[in-house]
Parts: sequence; C-alpha cells; structure tokens
Amino acid sequence: MLSKKWGYILTLLLLSFIFLWIRTPSLFSHSVAYTYDQGRDFLKTAEMIESKKPTFIGPTTGINGLNHGPWWYYVLVIPYLLTGGHTIGFYWFNFILHLLSLFILIYLFSRWNTILALLIGAIVVFAPYFIGASLFVGNNIMVLPTLLLFLYCVSLLFERKKGKLALYFMTGLLLGLVSEFELSFGFFIIPVFAISFAIFKELKLHIQKGKSAILMFAGFFIAFVPRILFELKNGFIQTKVLFSFILEPKLHNPKAFIDVFVDRLTLFYGYWSSIFPHTIWMVVFSVLLIAGFVSLFVKKKKLNSYLSFMVYFVVGLFTISLVYKDNFWGNYYEGIQYAMVIILGLSLIHLWMSHFFRKVLIVILCVFVSINTAQLFLRELQSNLDGLAKHEVIVSSIISKTENRPFCLRIYTPPIHPYTYSYLLKQKGINPSSEWVNGTCWFIVEADSFAKRRQDWLDTHMPKDKHTKKVIHVKDVEIQYYEVQQ
Repeated sequence: MLSKKWGYILTLLLLSFIFLWIRTPSLFSHSVAYTYDQGRDFLKTAEMIESKKPTFIGPTTGINGLNHGPWWYYVLVIPYLLTGGHTIGFYWFNFILHLLSLFILIYLFSRWNTILALLIGAIVVFAPYFIGASLFVGNNIMVLPTLLLFLYCVSLLFERKKGKLALYFMTGLLLGLVSEFELSFGFFIIPVFAISFAIFKELKLHIQKGKSAILMFAGFFIAFVPRILFELKNGFIQTKVLFSFILEPKLHNPKAFIDVFVDRLTLFYGYWSSIFPHTIWMVVFSVLLIAGFVSLFVKKKKLNSYLSFMVYFVVGLFTISLVYKDNFWGNYYEGIQYAMVIILGLSLIHLWMSHFFRKVLIVILCVFVSINTAQLFLRELQSNLDGLAKHEVIVSSIISKTENRPFCLRIYTPPIHPYTYSYLLKQKGINPSSEWVNGTCWFIVEADSFAKRRQDWLDTHMPKDKHTKKVIHVKDVEIQYYEVQQ
C-alpha cells in the first residue's frame, strides 16, 4: 500500500514537472501571443484601477452591440495588482490557473481511481489544446477553469443526496460565469443544463428543495449583475440587440441543415483530436472509449449517472448547436475538451474492472508518458522572438534611442488601434506625441497582407519635405526614423 502511495506521488510530481517543462520556456522568453485583444484588455484593466471605477461590460463579441461580461476584466485585476501591471504577469497568472485546473481534474478522478486519474492528467499535460490554452490570455480561455469547476460541482450533486448550501450557490455562479466569459457558450449551455433537471432524477431531487433551488438561481443571477446594471443604465441596449438577433438573425453565411450537421461533426472531431499529441494516440484512446461503453452493454450494467450526464451534456451541446445555421466558431464551446476528457476517464473506469484491461491501462499510462516525455526532451527548445517578446524589443529599441527625451511616435498596425504598443508604453510611463518633435518622428510599421493599405498610410504620414530615413527590422515589423532636414 505504501509503495502504491509513493508511486502515485512520484508520478504526480513527474507530471507536474513535465507540465512546467513544456510551458514555462515560452513564458520566460515572453514568446506568447500578444495581439490587439490582449492590449485592449490590459489597458481596460489599468483604466479601471486608475479611475477606481469598475466597468460593467466586457469585450466585444461577433454580434455588433453585444458584449461578453466584465468578469474577465475583474480577473485581470488580480495579476495586475500582484505584478504591478507587468505584461508577462497576466500570462503567468493564467498558467497558474491551468496548473491548478490539472490538479482539480486529477483530484476529481482520484476519488474513483488513482491510476486513471494519473492517465487523464497525463493526457491534459501533453494535449496540444491544453498547452496552447495555458499560454494564451483571453476572456474565452477563462472558460476552461470555470467549466471544469462547474462540472466538478455537478459531479458532487450526483454523488450526494443532500448537498451543502454553498454547492448549490457555486453551481449556479459557475454556470453564469461560463456564460459571461464566453457569451456564445452561454446561449447553449444554459438550456442544456436546465433541461438536465427534467432528465436526471439526481438533479431533480436537489431542486425540489426550495432553498437549494433559490441558492442555485442566486449564484446564477449574481454572475449577471454587472450586465444587468449596465442595461439599467443604458436603456437595455444589449437586450434589444439580443432580441433583434433572435427574432431576425442576421446570418453571414446561412447553410442547409445537412451542411450544418457536417460542419458540427467536423468541429467536434476537431475538439476531440486536439486533446491528443498525435493521431495514433487519438486512435488508441478512441478505441478504449468505445471498449468502455461496449463492456457496459455486454455486462448489462447500468450507466453511471454522472457519466450519463456527461454524455448527455456533450451530445446536448452538439444537438442544440444545429439550431444555429451560420458559421459556428470553435471558441463558442471553448473548454468542451474537459467534458470529453471526463467522459473518456469515466468510460475507462468500467474497463478497469477487467483484470486484462487493468494491465493494459497501466501499460498505456507508462508508454504514453515515456514516449511523449522522450519526444519532449529530444526536441530542440527554442526561444522565438515572437508575440509579446517582439513587441517589447520594438518598444525598448525606440526608448533606448530617445534617451527619455520627448519624441514623436506614429504606429501602423492592421487592427487600426495600436493597443499592444500603447499598453507597453503605458507600463514604462512613457506617453509619446503623435506630432513631430524637432522635425523628427519614429514610425512602427507592421506587416499587412493588404500592401496598398499599408503604403497609403505611409504616403499620408511620411514627411513631404526633404528628409533622411533610417529603418530597423524586427522580424516582419519596421521601425522607421525620419528626420526632416532644416
């Protein structure tokens, strides 16, 4: 028993180390995605803290006039205060949330089977999707830890005939937060979960007690309080947009049902395949998943209630998505991979009952970790000058040459608003002028697939008088320095 305990602890430590080894090089080198969205969100967070006025609305969605909730900005306040607004601090904070999520998922399965808990944990550690999510900062990425906690709370509802009052509140709150972090997900997850109370007696049992139902609704309501306050202040402007979209949807690319069905199948296949580091592993675990369900029917065992819910949850989300006849982007169901991983783990529990499959699963755990770890150590770890790192080099290069003197800076970036550079300059306490200073000006000119648009901007902003020009290249970005000859 003692050796099993130490084996579990050592494997958990190994997985934690690999989790760090895969992800931290990008954080240390600052080679993380840093775009218009991140710059905008960081600036908004700084604005809230400086003005001491919280916003009640979040980032924009794909529907004009309809926004995500502001909770993403509230979350960003934490790393901002902890790191003094240091840009990479937001990414480290997100990384820590995903590391904690890994432990939560392993703990969830450890209550049922420790070996399978480690196997599921290993899948998450090496999963391309989860690696990318732990290094990307955005409102949709916050859905992952929130959704996992929500599904964890639901598992407790299935296990307990009587739940603690805090559990009901947290379940409702987390459901609301998933919706507010990614509004599109909310349109679908809320009705799917609401219908589940009519299907699963374990859930129906909980809401039959008035206090539990009230607490669950109270948590759900609190998640939308900032949005409600915004609506009250602005004459229900977003509510009108939402009803207008529901009653008269403006579809960009309407499709026939068969095309919608095929698109959703392709999308869900993409969700599933993104969990595995290689197609071979996807095939292996797909076979095991099917074998787990087949063993249930062969042995004529009743499907575990929570597993039944999870299958219903994914199938329900797939089915309800068919109602939407337009393009359905992958981020609409951000984090659904956690639900798929949980289904996989629960199905493997039934295989564990077989002595033969027990050995097979232990071998798969060892081989999966060994092969992927070996590939990790054999690959050449590179520090790429990209994303945030590239932007920091550009800004630092200009600052070092201006030597704290007032200077002019004009920025061309395809998204129009140069939020990325604005935030980095703000963090350094520098506020350059957009007007020429002593006949000189610095230009940051990003690459653009529309070459004419870029050139038109340059033609408009370049000096017309006789001048000298110096150019520094930082990957695909040009730092241009103009000095008008007097």
